[in-house]
Amino acid sequence: MAARFALVPFVFHNTVSNTDENILPGANRDSVTSQAFLQSPASFWSASAPVVGVNTSPQLAAYMAAYPTT
Repeated sequence: MAARFALVPFVFHNTVSNTDENILPGANRDSVTSQAFLQSPASFWSASAPVVGVNTSPQLAAYMAAYPTT
């Protein structure tokens, strides 16, 4: 089990819950159990947290620190 981080915002359709999910840059997901990770292309994910000012804004970084699985 490893944490993976979204590098870009995207929406995917979760086929297990039959819902659409909006993923924000910096969102943290488990590589084994998260449907967002399992059902989305690997190019959206990184094992390293996004860099503030490069992959995300300071405001979004502060929000994602408070709510990492948003």
